[in-house]
Amino acid sequence: MTGILKVDQWKDSGDNTLMTSDGAGVLTANAGITIPSGATITNNGSLAGNFGKIAQVLQGQNKTVISTSLSLVDFDVTTISITPTATSSKILILCNLMGIEKGTGSANTRLDVRIYRDSTQLTTSNANRWTYNTNVERDGGFAINWLDSPSSTSAINYRLNFQWLDTGGSTCYVNKDGNSGYSTITVMEVLA
Repeated sequence: MTGILKVDQWKDSGDNTLMTSDGAGVLTANAGITIPSGATITNNGSLAGNFGKIAQVLQGQNKTVISTSLSLVDFDVTTISITPTATSSKILILCNLMGIEKGTGSANTRLDVRIYRDSTQLTTSNANRWTYNTNVERDGGFAINWLDSPSSTSAINYRLNFQWLDTGGSTCYVNKDGNSGYSTITVMEVLA
């Protein structure tokens, strides 16, 4: 003997409705399903839904003054290490450089800001912070962002880095006086 069992609702022992039927035998889960501690959920089919969720968010920050009168010298402002949970994950990198100040010794002062993954340069501002005068100027909030696909589940170090391409021999700064706020690098793992 064969037959078909039709279920309109599935309730737990507390008479809470866990799933309801659309009348055609398709069950839809209701909000409020609680999985007991230590329980394992096994998927024997295929998953469907909205992925691209954030798995982890980490931040490195620094407000220590960095000063130099030398051109073409690399400085790391701040770094952060992240270990992706899957090789298909993307890493969204958000950076902000604060307290940028030029001196008066050059009529041509240029700052180049970069993002590195370990030793690989991912992107550069190409000296977008550029001045052509001898006035002392201070800026903050220089943003540079990148979406990376590292294809790795090993620890990765991301670096917010800069160099003055031209200081004219005067002293130039990042995080000037230490009261310009924090320069930061924030990384987010986005699941595929």
